[in-house]
This record gives sequence, C-alpha cells and structure tokens, in this order.
Amino acid sequence: MAVRRIVLRVVATLAAAAVAVAGFLLVHGDFQRWKDESALDGACDGLLDRDVVRDVLGPGAVDVENTERADLGLVRCEVEIDGGGSADIRVLDTAHVGEDRMDSLYTGSPGEKALSVPVGQGWTGLFGARPKHVGGPFDTDEAEDVTVSLVLGCAGAGRTEGLSVTVETTLDKTLDDPANRPEFARIATSTAAKASKARRCGARLGQRVRSLGLPVDETEYRPLGTADGTCSGINAGQGVSVATETERGGAPYEVCRLADPDLAVRYVLVARFGPYTQEEFADNQEYDGEHVPSPDTPAHARRPGDRTGWTTAKCSDGQALFTLQAADGRGGDEADETGSPSELAYERAALRAFAERSAKAHGCSTPVGS
Repeated sequence: MAVRRIVLRVVATLAAAAVAVAGFLLVHGDFQRWKDESALDGACDGLLDRDVVRDVLGPGAVDVENTERADLGLVRCEVEIDGGGSADIRVLDTAHVGEDRMDSLYTGSPGEKALSVPVGQGWTGLFGARPKHVGGPFDTDEAEDVTVSLVLGCAGAGRTEGLSVTVETTLDKTLDDPANRPEFARIATSTAAKASKARRCGARLGQRVRSLGLPVDETEYRPLGTADGTCSGINAGQGVSVATETERGGAPYEVCRLADPDLAVRYVLVARFGPYTQEEFADNQEYDGEHVPSPDTPAHARRPGDRTGWTTAKCSDGQALFTLQAADGRGGDEADETGSPSELAYERAALRAFAERSAKAHGCSTPVGS
C-alpha cells in the first residue's frame, strides 16, 4: 500500500506539472500573440494591415522599429519577422517632397542600371529590385530586396494633397517565378489603402496586383525602330540606333536610354510627374545649378556647355518635366558639353517625340514647344 501511495503521488505530481507547463505555454503563447499583434497594429502610426503583413512576412515573432518625422510629413517603420521576411515602409505627405535629401522618392535601386517598371493595374507606381550579390560559392542567401513605390493623388476632404507609399520587402522568394512577384506588392497596396482612409485622402486606388514584369536589365536592348514603350516614336540618327525602355503603364517616373551600335549610351531621357517633378525642381534649386530645369523656365534646348535639355507640360497632378541628358558617347555618366548643329537638332527632335507621347499617355497638355 505504501508503494502504491508513492506511485500515486508521483503520478499526481507529474500530472500537475504537465498542467502547469501547458498553462504556462498557453499563457505565454497568448501573450506573445498579443504582443506581436499590438506591435503590428501600432507600426507606422497604425497604417499597416496586420493580416497582410503576416501573410507576406510569415508567422514568427515580430520586431518593429518606428520612426516619425512629423515636421517632414514622414512616417516610417521597419518590420522584421523571426524566421521570415522583413519590410521597410515609408509613408510621405508629398507636400514635403524635396525637404529631406536622405529620403528621396523612389526611382530605382541606387547604383543599379536595371530600370524599374510600372506597377500598373490602376496604380501610379514603380516596381524595382536590387540584384542579388553572391558573396562566395557557399553563399546560399536567396532573399530578394524588392521595392514597390506608389503615388496617391488625394481628392478627399482632408488637408493632404498627395501621399507616397514606398515599401522595400525582403523575402526568401525568387522574382524569377512570376507567381511570387505580386507578394512583394501586397504590403504597399494595403498600406496605401489604409493611409488614404486615415488621412482622409480619398485617393483613387488601383486593383489587386496579380502580375508584375521584371525590372529591365541594361542588356535588354532593342533596335530603336521597334521600340513601343518609353522610347517609342524616336527616330534613329546621329549614330543612335539602340533603345532600352520599359512600358509606361502609368508610372510617375519613366526612362528611355538611347545607345549607339556598340551599346554605348548616348542619351538618357526621363519623364517626371507630380511629386517627382516637384522633387527635381527642389534639388536643382538647392544646389543652384546652371542650365538645369526650374519651374521658372518651361523649356530649354540643350546647347554646347549645357548638361540638359528639357520641356514641360501641364497635368492634373501638377507639372510634368521631360529631360534629355547627353552622355559622353562612351557609356559614361558625364555630360557631353559639345555637339554639332545636326546633333543638337536630333536631340531636340528626340526630346519632343519622347515628351509628346509620354504627356499624351498621362493625359497631360501638349509639351511646351511641341
């Protein structure tokens, strides 16, 4: 009987311990879940959709770092999921564009030559990626750093005229699989929807992003005569015969690169709309450059000694700016400060064709001088 009582006590003790452990795990799990949900709900001033962030980044423990610069109209947060992905989210009131040089609007990954492509599907935005850099033969890090940036024009009763939502997402999913690409846009589109509502912006939102093209690599060139995107309508001439372009698709920032048969870049044409024009003007004013675009000069034909030629057009979201910069003819970034009369005439024609088609695609007025 004594042995039996001892066995029963041991069994009872083990059972009580099991119940205590289960209770602890349950309470701890509930607390961790509450902590994670609370962190996501408070991230970026409450502008994130918690369920979407979870679906995209994964189910692990959450780490959030918030940064807010109310004086610059900026809300920013970084979300990292243990064992999952991460996202760096920025929501900017576009009235403050150009005030902070360290937080410029997204045009593409810094230092990379791949062109960002339009998000499309009713969104005004860009989709770009920083190519993976393998550190060695045993580097197995497959994470992709992908950025989706959206511009919203407000039509609501609030004081906000426009918003920029930029999200850099890191996931262990390759962009080479078309089925993965829409995942990188989900946090940006859901944040844009919540920000528009919270700021009483009343923006016209796009549709669910179901497909995205890859950024255009510098090797994806084509004969200029076959261009049907941002380089369409520009004739070959003066040694220029090759184009690198993207679709237009409502992007707020467009690029067309023109090269010679040896693939040396000769001209880079850029179209900027809304806050992108605003930022370019602000940058030029701050650095007090000569012969650079400014709101006081609606058009300027490049001359020897200038860096840039440009023209402008009026759009529903403000002024559009179309620029042409001549490279040094050897594929470098320095401007060509020379130019024969025939070359300068070709540049004017190329800029005019580029600006007219871009302005028309965005519903803007005819560019100045066209």
